[in-house]
Amino acid sequence: MTDPLDEYRQKRDFARTPEPAAERTEGSGTTFVVHRHEARNLHYDLRLEHRGVLCSWAVPRGFSYDPTDKRLAVRTEDHPLAYEHFSGRIPKGQYGAGTMTIWDRGSYTLVKAADWDAAMSRGELKVVLRGRRLRGEWHLVRTQQGPNTWLLFKSRDVYAGPSRDSALGIDLAAATAATALPTDLAAMRWSAVRAPFRDPDWLFEMEFAGRRCFAERDGERAALRGVATTPPAVRDGLLALRCQRATLDGVLVALDGDARPCRTTLDRALAGATTVPVVYYAFDLLHWEEYDLRPLPLLDRKAALRALVPEVPGVLYVDHVIGNGPALLDAIAAAGLPAAIGKRGTSGYRSGPAPDWLRIEASAGAAPTTAAPAPPKAAAARSKPSNLGKVYWPAEGYTKGDLLAYYHAVADVLLPHLRDRPVHLNRFPDGIDGKSFYQREAKAGTPDWVRTVPIEHDGAPVPHHVIDDLETLLYVVNLGSIDLHPWLSRTHSLDAPDWAVLDLDPKTAPFAHVVRIARAAGRLLRGIGLRPLLKTSGRFGLHVFVPLQPGYTYDHSRMFVEAVARVLVRELPDIATVERLPDRREGKVYLDFLQNRRSQTVVPPYVVRPIRTASVSTPLTWDELEDHDLTPQRFTLQTTPARVATRGDLFRPALEDRQDLLPAIAALDDVLRQR
Repeated sequence: MTDPLDEYRQKRDFARTPEPAAERTEGSGTTFVVHRHEARNLHYDLRLEHRGVLCSWAVPRGFSYDPTDKRLAVRTEDHPLAYEHFSGRIPKGQYGAGTMTIWDRGSYTLVKAADWDAAMSRGELKVVLRGRRLRGEWHLVRTQQGPNTWLLFKSRDVYAGPSRDSALGIDLAAATAATALPTDLAAMRWSAVRAPFRDPDWLFEMEFAGRRCFAERDGERAALRGVATTPPAVRDGLLALRCQRATLDGVLVALDGDARPCRTTLDRALAGATTVPVVYYAFDLLHWEEYDLRPLPLLDRKAALRALVPEVPGVLYVDHVIGNGPALLDAIAAAGLPAAIGKRGTSGYRSGPAPDWLRIEASAGAAPTTAAPAPPKAAAARSKPSNLGKVYWPAEGYTKGDLLAYYHAVADVLLPHLRDRPVHLNRFPDGIDGKSFYQREAKAGTPDWVRTVPIEHDGAPVPHHVIDDLETLLYVVNLGSIDLHPWLSRTHSLDAPDWAVLDLDPKTAPFAHVVRIARAAGRLLRGIGLRPLLKTSGRFGLHVFVPLQPGYTYDHSRMFVEAVARVLVRELPDIATVERLPDRREGKVYLDFLQNRRSQTVVPPYVVRPIRTASVSTPLTWDELEDHDLTPQRFTLQTTPARVATRGDLFRPALEDRQDLLPAIAALDDVLRQR
C-alpha cells in the first residue's frame, strides 16, 4: 500500500465510528501518545509520530519500569495524527470496538540510530519518551516470531526501577506544565499552634531544628537555595535523585553530641568549623521534570518524593504519621523534643502561612524548632488489648493479636474510609468457627472516648459506633470485630451517599465470570464518562464503586446502579443476573444494586473477612483483572500490608474524586438506545 493510512481506512466505517478520518497531516515529528484500549482484551497502544502518521504498537500487558520485564508489542496499522486527541467509545461491530482513553501523551526523541528507517530496518528502535507517566529511554526490538512481533522494555537509566507503569506512581493530570524550575518560590509555613489532635485527613511530621531551604537538581547541577556552599554529601544525594530536574522543600540538619538536631552545630558545620555530617531532610516535592506539582495533593507529592529519593546518606525522605497526631507527639515528647507539623493531606502547596499547616506542640516551654528523624508510630494508649493469643483462624493459626497488629499496620489507609460513618460491627469473639453476631448499637459500658451517633431505629434513637481514629479502631477489633460494616453515607448527611456501589456476588459461580462482568462494567462506566474504582469484596466477589458529588440520594444511586446492572445482564445474559433469590440464579453472578439503600453497608477497603485464609477486601487497578492468576484469596492479613506499603491507598480517589451522575445518566440512555 502506497498510502500508510490505507489499512486504517479499510478497517473502519467512518459513518459509524467516532474515530478521526484517515487524513495525513504534518505535525511536530516528535509526538507520542499511549491509548488505553478496552477492546475484547485490554491493551495499550503506543503511537509514535513519523512522516505525518502515528506508527502504532499494541502492548497487551502495558509498561514496566523494571528493565528485566520484556513486554510483547505487536506492530499494527498506522493511525492519523488526529488520533493523538481521540478518546471515546468505538461501537460494537466496528474494528477495535470498546473504550479508548488517552493514558499518556508527550514528546519523544529517536536515539542511538541515524534515522527512523535505519532503526526499523535493523529491528531496534530506541526512543526517549517525555510524558507524565512514561519517561526516559525505552527499547522496541523486533523478534523472529513474526514480522509484526516486537518486545518493549525499559532501558537501565535514571528512571528505571520497580515493576510499575509510571515514573512517580501518581496521577499527574492536575500538574501544570512548566518549562523551567521555579525561581520565585516562597516557603509554605504553619499558621497557628494547636494541641495534638486526631484526623484521618491530616498527616503529621517531625519539626526539625535546622535551616529550611529549597534543594534543586537541574541535569548535572545540584544546589541548595540560600546556602553559600552545598555540602558534598547533599549535592551527591541530589544528583542521585531518580530524575533530571526537581525542586524539593526540606530542612538542612546537623546533629550535636547528644545526636539531636542542633542549629548551632549546623552553622559551625557549614562554616567548616566541624566535620559533623550535614543531611538534607526532604519533606515535599514541588517540581519534577517539566511539571509544577504544587497543585497536587500533599499525599501525592510525598508519594512522588518517596519514589525519587534513593537510599543515600546526604538526602533523606521525611516520613509521616497519618491521622494520629497524639501518637507521634507521645514519641516526640518521650525523646525530649518539642513539636510536630500537622499538614492537611489533600492540600496544595501555597507560599506563606497557610491554615493547612499547623504546629503541634508536645510540651509547653520547649524550644520551638527541635526535632529528630521520625520514629515508628506509638501504640494507642487507651485501647487495652486482651486475649492476644486466642486463635481466630484455626487452620492458619492467626490469632487475635495478629488481627490487631494488622489493623494497626493499615490504619493510615483504612481510617479515612471509616471516618464519620455509622458502623455495624460483625463480632466473632471465639474466632471464625465460633458463634458470631452483628451489632448495630453501641452498648452500655462503651468508653466515653469512643464517638457514637444516635440514629432512629423503630422509633427510638440507637447509638452507633463511629470509627474516627486508631484507638477506636483497635477498641472495636478487640471486641472481636473481624470485619467492619460502615454506611455509604456520613453522620451529617445520612440520606446522601458518598458512593454508588455495584456488588458482584458469585455465590457458586466461577470467579472468572466475576472478572468478565467487572471488565464489562468498567468499560461501560468509563464509556459514559465516569471513573469507577474496583476492589475485592474480601470473600469471593468484586465491588465496583463510583464516588458521588454531594446532592444525590440513595434513590438516585440505586436507580442508576440498577440501570447499569440491567445493561450488563443484557450484554452477558449467560453469566449475569439481577435475580435476588439464590435458588433462581442458575449459577450466575448476582449483580446486587440493592446495597444502595439507607442503613445498608458495604465493607470498606482493607478490612479482614471472617473466612479461611483471612482474606482482605483489597483495592485493585483495573489492569489487574487481566492477571489470569487473580483471586480474592491472594490478598490476606499477611500479604496486604506489604502491598499497601508499595502501592499506597489505591482507593483514595473514592474520597476525593466526586463525580456527577447526570451526564453519565444521559450517556447511559444513549447506550441503551444504541443497543
